[in-house]
Order: sequence, then structure tokens, then C-alpha cells
Amino acid sequence: MQTDWQPLIGSSFVSFLLSFMLMKAWLPFAPKRPGELLLEVRLTWMQRLMVHRTQGIILLLYIVLGSLPGTEDQWFLPGTQPAGVAALAAILMLPLRYVFTTNGVAINNGTTWGWKSFRRYDIRQGKAPLGRTEFGATSTINLVGRPLAKGTAPGRTLYVPGTSTTDVARILRKCVR
Repeated sequence: MQTDWQPLIGSSFVSFLLSFMLMKAWLPFAPKRPGELLLEVRLTWMQRLMVHRTQGIILLLYIVLGSLPGTEDQWFLPGTQPAGVAALAAILMLPLRYVFTTNGVAINNGTTWGWKSFRRYDIRQGKAPLGRTEFGATSTINLVGRPLAKGTAPGRTLYVPGTSTTDVARILRKCVR
């Protein structure tokens, strides 16, 4: 049995996921980034996909399940599915970059994750997907959080193009202790 508010909740959920993805890529009200710029690493489409993959998979799964026969009019307001997929594609096309400063690392103009909250890092060299060099390799860098009085600081995972891995590793050797 459908009530009048169920499609509104479903469309709001899609909007929430898209807003969360957009805030990762572009934070219009971000404060001025502290510290001196050390390095900017531009991400290719493969790394952008890795950054947004969790919300993108949830969004696509929710849209597919809500579009199954018999549920089309129950989960969403009309037009939510095509608008959600188009917005997902637009967000994935937005340019992303990691910005390394003397104070920490951030995605685009987002909040800086300070160096003092990380105790070590692990670099895993990637290979080009499907063995095709035109896609480029992606290196995964895990920044491990430092123990705090109340638990552990959250770690972060960076997806860096293989061509920039040595520059990023040089900065991490100097900043993460």
C-alpha cells in the first residue's frame, strides 16, 4: 500500500546521495585552505570513479530496484530516475584534484585532512585496467589514522594516478610521521 509521501522520500534519498557526491567534488562555502601549496595531483576519470564509487553504486542500485516493473510509481517522483543518472554522470565529469599543503591534504577546495591525524601510510602500486596503458594505472595510498584518547583518527584512502605516485610519496615521507 502506497502513501503519498513514499515517492517524496525516495526522490529525497536520490537527491541526498547526489548532494553528498557533489560536496566531495566542489564545496562552494569552503574556508581558505591553510598552509603552503606543495603539490596538486589531477585525477583522471578512473580515479574520480573510485572516489565516488560507494555513493554511485548505492544510487544506481536504488534507481534500478525502484525501476523494476510494478514499483516505478511507488519509489520516486516522476523524472527522478533519468535526472539522477544524468546528475551522476555530470558529477563524475567534474574535475577532481588532490591538493597537498604543508598542513595536510584535501580534495579540490574541501576540508583539509591534517598531517598530524595520520601515523603512517601504505602505497599499493596499481596496474592499468585490462592491461591497457591508455587508461593509466591507479596507485592506492592508505593513510592510517593516529591513535587518540577516544579511539583512532579516521584514515583516508587516496587514489592517485601512477605517474604522480613518486611525487606524492616524497611529500608523504616528509609530512607523515
